[in-house]
Amino acid sequence: MSAIVHSGRPAARRPLRRLAAILLGGTAAWLATASLPPVPSAVLLSLLLAGGASQVGAPLFSALGTWLLSGAAAGGLLGTAASLTGKAQHLPPAAHLPTRLTTVALLALAGVVGGLCLGRDADHPHRRHPRDLLRSASALTTGLFAFVVTLTFLHQGLEGARAFSSRLSTTLTIVVTSVVLPGWLVQQLQLHHRPATPLPEPE
Repeated sequence: MSAIVHSGRPAARRPLRRLAAILLGGTAAWLATASLPPVPSAVLLSLLLAGGASQVGAPLFSALGTWLLSGAAAGGLLGTAASLTGKAQHLPPAAHLPTRLTTVALLALAGVVGGLCLGRDADHPHRRHPRDLLRSASALTTGLFAFVVTLTFLHQGLEGARAFSSRLSTTLTIVVTSVVLPGWLVQQLQLHHRPATPLPEPE
């Protein structure tokens, strides 16, 4: 019986370690990207997304590292969206145009690199399918978004949280679309040009 209980302990600790990795990565990326101006924040997020896409699921990359990077990606998306929100509040639309264009271009480039990395060997058994990665990233981003809005409510009250949530939700939609859409298009092009696997000849 003691052997059974002992063997179950590592499995019981896995969700806690996973949660700790997500929170650590998400908090660090949020603090780093939200504290920077939009363009440097977008550069940092682009490097994080492109680098993470090339490493997540690799044979030598641990499962804990995968969750750490996933949390960092979600936190970075929120942080860059928050940076854009703050900048847009202090500049007129015309003056903010170069920043918006540069930010979207950097994020689109990161999406293209990520789509190439994830689509290149999506069928390999050691890699998670891009669809599963997007699903996990979406859930993490939603959870972190709710957490940040809750902290804002505690700090600024309901009206402050409502205004912050509305602005952050809008910019987050733009940031995510700028990354995901180019990545999805590149992956579809890869699938279209990938040579078909020959069918086995009948015996």
